Amino acid sequence: MNYLLGVDGGGSKTTVQIADIGGRVISQGFYGSSSYKSVGINRAIENLNIAVFDAIKNLKTSEAIYFISSCFGFAGNDAGEDSKTYRKIVFNKKLGGYLDSKRTVICNDTRIGLESGSENKNKIIIIAGTGSNCFGINEDGEQIGASGWDFILADEGSGYEVGLKALKAVMRAYDGRGEKTLLSKTILEELKLKEILDLTKWAYDGPFSKVKIGALAKTVCKTTEMGDKVSINILAEEAEEAVVSVTTVANKLGFKNKNFDLIFVGSLFKCEKYFKNILISRLRENFPKITFLPLIANPVEGAVKLAIESLKDF
Repeated sequence: MNYLLGVDGGGSKTTVQIADIGGRVISQGFYGSSSYKSVGINRAIENLNIAVFDAIKNLKTSEAIYFISSCFGFAGNDAGEDSKTYRKIVFNKKLGGYLDSKRTVICNDTRIGLESGSENKNKIIIIAGTGSNCFGINEDGEQIGASGWDFILADEGSGYEVGLKALKAVMRAYDGRGEKTLLSKTILEELKLKEILDLTKWAYDGPFSKVKIGALAKTVCKTTEMGDKVSINILAEEAEEAVVSVTTVANKLGFKNKNFDLIFVGSLFKCEKYFKNILISRLRENFPKITFLPLIANPVEGAVKLAIESLKDF
């Protein structure tokens, strides 16, 4: 039997689907992150192998397994060196022998998310979770991305940026450099801290984690509903940053007067009034033919679809 392999190698977990030639999923596997930027190269290889071989084990077949086509979408697969690193991770000693090197697609996880979210040939995905990213493709196959360069270079429109701005707003209010904000109370409650100055220990002790900072976006969202002006401004600013990313990609793809889908994914879209609704309103002004779609399907389904597409090239 011919098998296809789809992999979503995220920053927090790896999801694997094995499908038949028609795209019907017949087995799945899950394990920890296979993004080397999150866990390092060796752990990424280990986690990827566990997820894939668990899926193979779940097939419960005695026949030799070989994937005639496969697609791996990895978080953090952004630049040239990343591609080389992820190729080494995929074609490791244990897994490499199960793959056809000519029919193995290795891409960013935004690409598989985009494919799973829309059937339209013109489409963009905007991610606003702990990190941010924007990526699109048009009917001619042209691919354009914006942002997504992580927390130092470009992570605007992300939970991390929201959380970081919230922490800075609290410290500005404490010093008297900025206006008072409910965040001074709600963040301490969220983190179970007693004093504002306890934030310094929380922020600087231990290894850096943008995840713990990004998690504070949920608190900011709550305080906007309580009418906190500082929180409202933070979310609105990051919504505008997301608008800039989408607008940049849409214009480069020639979507100004075309129908296209925008798939949105990430926890910030739960902040409807001061993030999601602002983004939708602003984009409708410039792109009247845009259609907004939440990502409902599992991104790994997009990896399976791209594995099927890869077969058509041969």
